[in-house]
Amino acid sequence: MSLFWKIFITFGIAMTMTLVVAVFVSFQLVGQAFDQLDIENREEIIQEAAEALEQGSLPGLESWLEEHQVPGPGVMLMIIDEDGDELLGRELPRRYSWLLNARPRFGQRGPPNVRPLQMTPNLVAADGREYRLLFVRTQITVLGVLTWPATQFAVLFLVVLAALATALPLARYLSSPIMRLQKTSRALAAGALETRVGEPFNRRRDEVGTLARDFDAMAEQLQELVTAKETLLRDVSHEFRSPLARIRMALALAQRKANEPSQADLTRIEHETERLDELVGEVMTLARLRSQPVAKTERIALDELVGEIVENARFEHPDTEIHYEAAASPHLSGNRTEMTRAIENVIRNALNHAGEAQANAVAVKLRAGAGGVEISVADRGPGVPEAELERIFEPFYRVDESRDHKRSGQGIGLAITASVLERHGGRVVARNRPEGGLEVVLVLPSETPEPD
Repeated sequence: MSLFWKIFITFGIAMTMTLVVAVFVSFQLVGQAFDQLDIENREEIIQEAAEALEQGSLPGLESWLEEHQVPGPGVMLMIIDEDGDELLGRELPRRYSWLLNARPRFGQRGPPNVRPLQMTPNLVAADGREYRLLFVRTQITVLGVLTWPATQFAVLFLVVLAALATALPLARYLSSPIMRLQKTSRALAAGALETRVGEPFNRRRDEVGTLARDFDAMAEQLQELVTAKETLLRDVSHEFRSPLARIRMALALAQRKANEPSQADLTRIEHETERLDELVGEVMTLARLRSQPVAKTERIALDELVGEIVENARFEHPDTEIHYEAAASPHLSGNRTEMTRAIENVIRNALNHAGEAQANAVAVKLRAGAGGVEISVADRGPGVPEAELERIFEPFYRVDESRDHKRSGQGIGLAITASVLERHGGRVVARNRPEGGLEVVLVLPSETPEPD
């Protein structure tokens, strides 16, 4: 359950209970303040009770009371004898006990066997015994809420409606900044470093506003650090190119002048220089992918592109069987050069770790998936530890312990692939195959191919 609904339900229930209790207490206080004199047909009821006592004595009064227990809506009639007992054996509510001690009001007329009018009139029998006539407000209980009059139902409905109407904006006010922070933090984690919490949350003057401003300041500093790192990496790589070019020229001159015993050493230097130049090129490519938008967009037939890359790989690795299967003919809008580099890196990585030469040592499949188009490249090498499957797409990360390299790589190829797919709205995942080896899957959005 989301935080919004937790806050909404909690505050809604709390406020509803508070208002219902307040209404209940109000009805109780109204009942306690009930005026014995403010009863419709009060005088007629007293007259009838006096006549019943005069004509039938105590049994007649009891019979009359049984027939007139409820003289009106929300009112109950009770008669108390001199011993404090109710004639029908009912219990007298505590809040009406004080009326039994009320002082009489003289100077008012009534039936001949009724004492002067007071808050609780006295009925006097022929034998001189007195009986107190008491009008009791029907007690309102929570369990008896369904028996309330329509006006009380309306009050209860308005109470619940007011509680929910108050809890809704309060829950939204408290939860919306947290949801905005969550969305912003996920965007930052996904690489959108320009994302900020922004207004109106960072303009608030409470703790939430302070948190939003601190979060934006952190994101700003994080973006500056990452940008500075990428810029430094790109500049340093670019500066390496000039010394490397001079080294290669000097090496070529040295190979011409050197004698036969020195050629092996110079060849080794040339090989390492080429590796260094290749590394500088990959670093510059990675820095460019992370800092610049897609340079050129064109419509790419993925089945043709993957087919060309597979044919080139077969030419470069004649001893390894490469099986290619295209189950779809999707198209993609993107940069052809970048996509070629991304797919090539995955296929070359699989060829480097394919294991012994055998049928279908590397399998490349192009198929339509639920999220677009999928390009899977599977080898039969030793695989990668499960805990490191996501890290193989980080720059310079290599798993030498589990992947027996046919030739040493730089650890940047898969990082370039991940950056290219992210720029094209896709993603790349890796998983170990149950029968052994690693499978890398490139997921890309596709377009419907145009009819011929």
